[in-house]
Amino acid sequence: MLKNVKIKKLALLGLVLAAAILLLSLNEKIPAAEEAIYFKAGERHRVALTFETLWTTSDLEEILAILEREAVPATFFVTGTWLQRNPEAVKQILAGGHEIGNHTLNHRVMLQLESREIVREIKEFNDLALSLLEYRPRLFRPPLGLYNDAVVKRARQQGCRTVLWSVESYDLISKGSEEIVERVKGRLRGGSIVVFRVGAPFLPEALVEIIADLKRRGFEAVTVSELLM
Repeated sequence: MLKNVKIKKLALLGLVLAAAILLLSLNEKIPAAEEAIYFKAGERHRVALTFETLWTTSDLEEILAILEREAVPATFFVTGTWLQRNPEAVKQILAGGHEIGNHTLNHRVMLQLESREIVREIKEFNDLALSLLEYRPRLFRPPLGLYNDAVVKRARQQGCRTVLWSVESYDLISKGSEEIVERVKGRLRGGSIVVFRVGAPFLPEALVEIIADLKRRGFEAVTVSELLM
């Protein structure tokens, strides 16, 4: 019963994600802020793996174990509500040599908010991370990847660079690990930023193959902050 509930929840999140991606590709009214980062231009050998973490701890232990075994540091964008529920899990992420990014306090769509609400979502996450972890996030990712110039500006005022992605894994809506692997392999280039979601079906199995492939091709996986240095 619980497994069925989880599958339905992930399916719903997958539909939301697909709708957001479609909106980004079709809605020309959303301005593209120049300071938002999708990849590292001119980078030939390094890439960054990122994980959005907001509704579950499912598979997190396995993902961290894979990253540790393969000596791959990553960037985890977490929400404030998830951090409040799982502070020890976030400490485990940091202890593994990974970095934490700001994914807002409540995962609210930034384009639907007034300026003061945008500031609150970003600032209160940073305050929470500082309080619980003694950690100051320097990276921000807007929920569903939806943003405009005002969002980038507010994030910068809170000390964060806005980071999106250049390689979409579509892990929430994939039918198997092979689908995720082939999609990422076909798009991965030097300077790429890849997005995954903790709790997505088939992700751990796909991650093993993706890391093996990028190493075979001579790429080095680093955190987003390292990539942007």
